Amino acid sequence: MSNINYNVFDPFVARDTWHTFHPLDERMFFQCLHKVVHDAEFSPEKMGEYIREARKIGDDSPFVQDVATLVSKAWTVKDYLEAARR
Repeated sequence: MSNINYNVFDPFVARDTWHTFHPLDERMFFQCLHKVVHDAEFSPEKMGEYIREARKIGDDSPFVQDVATLVSKAWTVKDYLEAARR
């Protein structure tokens, strides 16, 4: 069972502009990501599920692609950190 507390993303998803990728929003996202990305159990996919649930984003929502972009960014950071530890 994962001990990751994805609610660290709550300050980010609470922002009305979370999906705009404005530099301030991206900064908030990365600050939240920093709190969990170092944990080996962190899953970008589960983070994406959490954000979709928190924002009540259905499969037909225009925000699906925005969440996919965030998942991709989280994978990039996670993969980088794993490679840097080797």
